[in-house]
Amino acid sequence: MTVVIARSTLEKSLYILSGSMSVQHDIEAEDIESVSRHLAGIAEVYLSHDKVSHTVSLRIAGTVARDDVRVIEKRIERFAEEHGTTGTILLSEWNGVTDWLMVGLNWHVQCLIRLGAVQEQLAKLTEPDVDFLVRLEPPGANAISRGQSIMRVALDTPQRS
Repeated sequence: MTVVIARSTLEKSLYILSGSMSVQHDIEAEDIESVSRHLAGIAEVYLSHDKVSHTVSLRIAGTVARDDVRVIEKRIERFAEEHGTTGTILLSEWNGVTDWLMVGLNWHVQCLIRLGAVQEQLAKLTEPDVDFLVRLEPPGANAISRGQSIMRVALDTPQRS
């Protein structure tokens, strides 16, 4: 007999969102205070604006339900879309699970997601008994002169203990 215990979305657990994001040079103190006021009823909010580096450091923490996590992260995403200048990766922890929250302009976030996927693929190359295909071409080769330049390479990687 298998017993499955579903975690309720109302169950509360420790949550921390932390990091720093680049913001527009003309951001107003009211923009930052608005986020603090909106989230203060849910968790402890720390937002600090560095006017020299044009960054906002943040730490939002508390014992919150999963639904509250969504509210917090959506509000930070909206803030980053409105006032951010780059894509940013924030550290998100809830119920002992660590994750990344990518925020900012849509195009920047898409680039960060693609970068993460590439890093995941590169990490697979360190797994034991990896085979992959490599195309070797001389420098300056153009698409027309491509010939039989594909070869198979097998890498022996150290065994993990």
